[in-house]
Amino acid sequence: MSEQVRLVIWDLDETFWKGTIGEGGIEAYVQAHHDIVIELAQRGILSSICSKNDAAQVLPYLEERNIADYFIFPSINWEPKGSRLAALVETVQLRPGTVMFIDDNPGNRAEAAAMVPGLQVEDETFIGRLLDDPRFVGKDDRELTRLAQYKLLETRKKDEIQAPGGNEAFLRGCDIRVRLEYDIARHIDRVVELINRTNQLNFTKRRLPENADEARAIIEAALGDPFIQCGLVQVADKYGDYGFVGFFMIENNGVDRDRGQLRQRLLHYCFSCRTLGMQVERWLYPRIRSPQVEVVGEVLTDLSDPSPIDWIRMVQAVDVAAATPVAAVAPEIRIHGGCEANSVAHYLTAYAEKVVVTGNFHAGTNFVRVNGSSLLLSACDRATPEFAREVAILDLPYSLMTNRFFDAPPDGALFVLGAQLDNPRSGRLRHRRRGWEIVLDPHGLEEFDWMGASEADLAERIASRDFSPEAEMSVQATTRHLRANYEQIAFDTERDLPACLERIFDRLSLGSRVILMTDHSRVRLERDRVVPATWTELYRRIVGEVAARHDFVSVASFEDHVRDDDEICMGGNHYNRMVYYRMAEAIVAAARAIPGKSSVRSPTEPALS
Repeated sequence: MSEQVRLVIWDLDETFWKGTIGEGGIEAYVQAHHDIVIELAQRGILSSICSKNDAAQVLPYLEERNIADYFIFPSINWEPKGSRLAALVETVQLRPGTVMFIDDNPGNRAEAAAMVPGLQVEDETFIGRLLDDPRFVGKDDRELTRLAQYKLLETRKKDEIQAPGGNEAFLRGCDIRVRLEYDIARHIDRVVELINRTNQLNFTKRRLPENADEARAIIEAALGDPFIQCGLVQVADKYGDYGFVGFFMIENNGVDRDRGQLRQRLLHYCFSCRTLGMQVERWLYPRIRSPQVEVVGEVLTDLSDPSPIDWIRMVQAVDVAAATPVAAVAPEIRIHGGCEANSVAHYLTAYAEKVVVTGNFHAGTNFVRVNGSSLLLSACDRATPEFAREVAILDLPYSLMTNRFFDAPPDGALFVLGAQLDNPRSGRLRHRRRGWEIVLDPHGLEEFDWMGASEADLAERIASRDFSPEAEMSVQATTRHLRANYEQIAFDTERDLPACLERIFDRLSLGSRVILMTDHSRVRLERDRVVPATWTELYRRIVGEVAARHDFVSVASFEDHVRDDDEICMGGNHYNRMVYYRMAEAIVAAARAIPGKSSVRSPTEPALS
């Protein structure tokens, strides 16, 4: 079955009206056809013209009939229609299969079909059946939003053709403004439309079911995943507001060993043709930290193109009067934490040129936790050949098991630290000879005391897990090495946390600012059971007390940004994505309110270790 039609291209003489305007005049203006064009616009279906005629004669007549503004990119001249149709379809950036050409002349129809493969073609007798045809259902757009946006595009295209100085000079004069909308739940239908209808700027082409309810359900499920972050892209320029023209969905999970960092993967990255040529998609890509993307099929933009784009600005609102630029909070933000680190960082990218993240990660058959103050200090001090050999034995990424958190930050850098593992329940391991501290759980042994168990009990436990032969060998090798070379140690929150935080503050360069993240007081242990997280109360109290001693340190707590238990997900600090957004905004506000570090602690002050 043919595709849904998004654009109808009309011939005029003996098609839209009876007679030939240039030869004997119009015999009858067909009001029914006039009304069809308006009804199509109200269904979100556009109309254009491809006619062999004199534009100076035709356009005033259409304006007289109050129908001219309902046509986009009208092509009215004496050149062959085939090449003009091909150019028109390319200009509006729609796939030929979503465009219909109506002409009474069989020669013109044959030429159109040959020049634009896939184009839907009909003669003038089809017009009476058009509105009842299932290809023209469209969607309710009585406010003519889509038509208005394409009229903006039409005006912009005319100016672009006439602009002196080349395309980039034209773009610099357009005042292109971009705003990111993170409250996706209110715009799910637009998200579905962008994923399923975009093509030339749809990089992943992971289509959703055509059934609207099924498609919405998939997006709604993704929005509830704490490891998925996404945004809608609104674009405006001096010509007007193009609306939501782009969408991205990023999965934060696992390790990118090639890049030596936590993995970010684009599940969706798609943009409407309305902004084709503005390069919004290429400008945005590094601002969401250049996640991995598997490009499917042909696209019109190379995301790896390093050419600078200086004609787009991020704003808090696209309206010209309210288009306040998003002001940077720091030249660089370094965030270290647990599973929340990548998610919070996603929303901080608008506020710094560079955002660097370290956090908990899965690697092979192990889950590694790094979100502790003493764990951070240890990771920063063990970048040695000996430790490189150690992590090779454990098959862990050296770049993530070490850390350059304190190394050469730019002046005014912002440090964000979540050290929620600083509690007696953390199960730290310390190398008996080297003193390296790690927290590592082999998969399948998370709730089992594999360090303290007997050899027989450990072997039985491993054998009872549903491991592949390779995974079983890996778990056996990991536990054997750790039991032989590491000892379990406890972390005393009240004694150790203040000392470790002070050591961290001492190592920060002058001008730095610090935001400490703390968890919510409730945690979801089962799907229908949320309980008090009593261990977080002591942590929040001590963090607050330590922060109060330093004017360059502030605290942001998830406690203030979870609106109800439905926003708490399974696991520790796992929350609804909007909680991470609110937390990021709170971090920015807190950072703007504090000065940079202005002095080094006096050597005469008591040492904290």
